[in-house]
Amino acid sequence: MDTFRDKAGGPIGTDIDTWVRSFTRMESGSSELPPHHPNCLGCGPENPNGHFLSVRRDGDGVVAHHQFDQRHVGAPGIAHGGAVATVIDDLFGFLLYSVGELAVTRRLELEYLAPALLDTPYILRAAVRSRDGRKLDLTSTMEDAEGRTVITATALFIVVEVEHFLQSQRNSRA
Repeated sequence: MDTFRDKAGGPIGTDIDTWVRSFTRMESGSSELPPHHPNCLGCGPENPNGHFLSVRRDGDGVVAHHQFDQRHVGAPGIAHGGAVATVIDDLFGFLLYSVGELAVTRRLELEYLAPALLDTPYILRAAVRSRDGRKLDLTSTMEDAEGRTVITATALFIVVEVEHFLQSQRNSRA
């Protein structure tokens, strides 16, 4: 079972309730944001196949620096589009620390303006464009070191209650 960690990295428990509590609203003064959980594909520090995404607050949004490596190859020298989508989706998940509620991806759209190259540093930014009830309209960009936009993305996240995850957990064990 996963061990969840507090904002300082200390262990806080292993159950889903602990994980849910980790998404309480973090004020804008909080800089580095904690991983979603230890084995998260996007940001989990204990997932050997993951991206190890490290994200910090940036005004009302979030920012991360990332470099795709050989584990993420699609065509030679280029990151797989699904690996790029994973990182963007996880980046959007970090916005939930500013929203202070749980939400899930309903729609994720990426526009690949140029190839995402392996072993190349990128800057990723995401923000909440608007909220309408449970619907969160999100936007993101990925830029290279010269400031060229390589990827743009939008997403619709839907705010859910903890029961959504508890039911999914029960279904996966059945």
